[in-house]
Amino acid sequence: MSENVAEVLIELSLDGGDSVELDELTRQLSSEVQELDIESMHEISEGVAPAGTKGADLAAIGQMAISLAPSIIPPLFELLKSWVERKPSTPVKVTVKVGRKTAQIEYDPTKTSAKDLDVLIKTLHRSLKK
Repeated sequence: MSENVAEVLIELSLDGGDSVELDELTRQLSSEVQELDIESMHEISEGVAPAGTKGADLAAIGQMAISLAPSIIPPLFELLKSWVERKPSTPVKVTVKVGRKTAQIEYDPTKTSAKDLDVLIKTLHRSLKK
């Protein structure tokens, strides 16, 4: 990965573990993220499927990896904030890697206010600029 590309890992989770609903939420978010000026997006793999099953590998439901320019991180976080506000029971964990710097935030809308999220995003963005 070049120094001018950020790698963002997004992980959604649901209490109750409904994998069908989580997959649908992931697809909805993925569709919105692809409208940004990103370089690429792919599902994260959990490895090869067990012997005797049809799948070649197992997608990690609720997870996606995005490659984008660091300047697109603020619009991505605005999109995530807006998306989470529309899906208030969906916690999101975001890991951002720019070069050798890595930062992570977890946002659970049932436990974190929008103001707290703004502080987290600003702190994350500052830590990546240093």
